[in-house]
Amino acid sequence: MWKYENSIITEATPEAIWKLYNNVDKWKKWDSSIMEVIIDGPFEEGITGYLTLLGQEPLQFTLTEVKENKLFTNTTILEQLSIKMDFRHEIEVLGLQTKVTHSVILSGPNAELIGNKIGPMITQGIPSSMSNLNQLARGDLS
Repeated sequence: MWKYENSIITEATPEAIWKLYNNVDKWKKWDSSIMEVIIDGPFEEGITGYLTLLGQEPLQFTLTEVKENKLFTNTTILEQLSIKMDFRHEIEVLGLQTKVTHSVILSGPNAELIGNKIGPMITQGIPSSMSNLNQLARGDLS
């Protein structure tokens, strides 16, 4: 297994953050590496979709965990590499503040090797995307 995690503390409410999570059309507003996201139904567990990163082919994903105002995980299986990639997005209330954590977890027989090779590339934009998410949720960006 290979894992990366980044957290921020914000004044934004869980509901404001969730509105940016459950509307996939808004993902590219807070994550500049995303060109397009399409899902095949409502934002709920089991729904599949496609995510296209800039300069990449579309990747199929499944929403494997969805808990309103708390978390969601989108999972991509890369069969040619024998790995599963979980992109987990968690919201936790801390009194009057909110903790937001984004994680990337690779699992499978080659996960550690592949994570060490491509992990930094996959995760390099997460801190800036979380900053954008925070600003959008607080109404500082439109």
